[in-house]
Amino acid sequence: MPRGAVLAIVAATVLIVVGATWLAAGDPSLSEVTVAAADPTPSGSPEADQLLVIDVAGAVADPGVYRVPAGSRVGDAISMAGGYGPRVDARRVAQELNLAALLTDGQHLVVPSRDDGSGNGAAADQPQGGQAAPGLIDLNTASSGDLDALPGIGPVTAAKIIASRESSRFSAVQDLRDRKLVGQKTFDGLRELVTVR
Repeated sequence: MPRGAVLAIVAATVLIVVGATWLAAGDPSLSEVTVAAADPTPSGSPEADQLLVIDVAGAVADPGVYRVPAGSRVGDAISMAGGYGPRVDARRVAQELNLAALLTDGQHLVVPSRDDGSGNGAAADQPQGGQAAPGLIDLNTASSGDLDALPGIGPVTAAKIIASRESSRFSAVQDLRDRKLVGQKTFDGLRELVTVR
């Protein structure tokens, strides 16, 4: 290619770049379009609107504010917060929370604790006069729903526990492990929530 043709191409390119820069500087709307196009998730986009902000409090392992996908359920938020904490009141969870309910943006979700409303903290769990501590689930009398509400226990394991106690009543909480009804991790998570009368 002749040297004159190369110089003409270089000169044309410089003019195009200079002209584009001058147009952008002279017309503010051009630079605004560029900035808007560079924002990958503008606030009104579907991607930005698909997360809900939920405040999870009460008897969970890690209370706090969480961002969950739209369409998430109460059970999903509890799982995201680390699952039930050791002070969870399983009976009240079964009565007060619908784990299948849809979450809404800005929702404050409180998982019932055995400390709620007792006024004296841990002392409320101390047995008095041979009575079991309030809020504990009795393995020998609990309904399937009460058992199912315990951390790590689903409908299948709840049915196994009921079948086992019908065969022979539980004499100690440790029977859950001795009868191989739950694994060690599940047992560790619920042993403080159950009792045997």
